[in-house]
Amino acid sequence: MKKLLAVVLAAMMVLSLGVVSFAAEVAKKDTVKATYTWYTPDGEIMKVDGVEAKGPLEDVAFDRIDSTTDLVEPDSTVWVSLGSEGYYTNKDLFKVKPDKGDNNAKLISKVSVATSASDKFAVGKRMDGVKIEVKPDYTDNDYKFTPSVKLTAKEDVTINGVKYAEGSYLIVDITFWSGNLGQDADRDYAAGDSGVVLKPAKNDDNEITWEDESNTIATLKFVGDDDGKYFFPKLSTKWEDADYAEYFADQDAYIFNFVASGAGKTAIASTSRATLELYNPYYDEEEDELTVDPENVVIYMVGDDGSINDVTASFKAVETDDGDYVFQTKTRELGVYIIAEKAYTTDAGDVEAPAEDGKAIPDTGIWA
Repeated sequence: MKKLLAVVLAAMMVLSLGVVSFAAEVAKKDTVKATYTWYTPDGEIMKVDGVEAKGPLEDVAFDRIDSTTDLVEPDSTVWVSLGSEGYYTNKDLFKVKPDKGDNNAKLISKVSVATSASDKFAVGKRMDGVKIEVKPDYTDNDYKFTPSVKLTAKEDVTINGVKYAEGSYLIVDITFWSGNLGQDADRDYAAGDSGVVLKPAKNDDNEITWEDESNTIATLKFVGDDDGKYFFPKLSTKWEDADYAEYFADQDAYIFNFVASGAGKTAIASTSRATLELYNPYYDEEEDELTVDPENVVIYMVGDDGSINDVTASFKAVETDDGDYVFQTKTRELGVYIIAEKAYTTDAGDVEAPAEDGKAIPDTGIWA
């Protein structure tokens, strides 16, 4: 009976933190390990009827690169559930002291305690949780992270029937690894895919294609050099929060954002300039016609200083052997491109018009 009581009390402590098994695969891979321990105001491990108040936290949410790895995707957020909404995020009840840990702390943007959206955890409702925001990484390295959080009760508080005295504190320790997958460069990707870096085949042909639901939207062809450095291949075609979108508000314009370009991680390890092809978005497949004359299309590239530069002359409109209409150029590094049906307008509300030298628009950091 005493043994049974201990088991029941241990389960109660677990439930007080809202712990629910998330997924068998995740638990098996131990992608994110998290534990909690309650301490008395004197620094002793708290006991409830002889049972130590500590254990694993298994209701976690995170972006994993794929099911074959135990790596958290860079530039993503890890959540560890603490339990019911409103207790641990209540500043009147708890003092929060986050710690990025001793391992690769510079690659963590922030550690905090917050209330998650209902789709984050297995319980299917809003929960308080530890939130760890991981920075982008453009290498093939794996990094270990050991963040933690200390929550100290500012007054006596009862959570799910368990009483915690003023000055008692909860420590949550979290361990996980993050990194990109290293893959051969000669392959296809979906637009928006991340979590990988590509290694070109040395002294051989490489061809990378990016696709959306219905089109091949970009192709990169090159011969790898002796170096074969990894580069980051993510391509985004979304305009969210893009100040520059206002310049193209009166027309259909398309963005091709190789998102690591600002970090200098899209340089191509090739024996000569690579061939980049961006699909012609003004081709109507149903009517089998171009809705905008290629000679009227304007192509811009966003400079390192945030300027919009006309690079139309460096592209040519061609039809590939497969019958696809593309705009083709030679390059040593991928960037941020905008294909427009006409020159952009400066009638965009209060947005400042760029000067003729193309350097009036500041780097807003929006290209991510």
